[in-house]
Amino acid sequence: MTTLADFRERMRIDLQDPDGERWTDAALDRHFGRALAELSRAAPREARLTAATAPGSRELSLAGIPGLLGVARAEYPAGLEPPAFRRFAVFGSLLRFEDGPLPDGSDCRLWCRLLHEADDAGSTLPAALEDIAVLGATAFAAAEAASGTLERLTLNAGTAAAYAAMARERETAFRQLLRELGGRGRLRARRAGAP
Repeated sequence: MTTLADFRERMRIDLQDPDGERWTDAALDRHFGRALAELSRAAPREARLTAATAPGSRELSLAGIPGLLGVARAEYPAGLEPPAFRRFAVFGSLLRFEDGPLPDGSDCRLWCRLLHEADDAGSTLPAALEDIAVLGATAFAAAEAASGTLERLTLNAGTAAAYAAMARERETAFRQLLRELGGRGRLRARRAGAP
């Protein structure tokens, strides 16, 4: 499983900073986090979560679901065959069932889209998306280096221009890949019970 340290190492290779002389781990983590968030919006992590309802209430708090981007479907009661998908509305961090039986405290299932995560233990990114995340993160790091180099005295007069060119090239490719992925993972406004 690919860890955050693995991603940092790949970023350092792409940025030609293998010894970490220009970018700190914290700076690379920040750029990777931004790229991961943008990538998650185009190709989110999908998960089916179970939550307890409150007896006599059609409302369910979503506040305890970290990295929630949206709810695609809600099933109540959970575990029926075929599944009992319900119409619902989400406002802020509150989901409200609009049809079906009044919840009695039993479980519901939420079919969610979530932000991807990466830490020292691993990552939720599928292998096919790892290079895209690194591409975006290195674009953001190069853009920061280009703006920071403008104010520093360097022996190489073309440093800022080189980082700016790298940032433009990588960000253009990153944005194009996000657009291509976007049709698959884009959240759509619709009646949530509809397939």
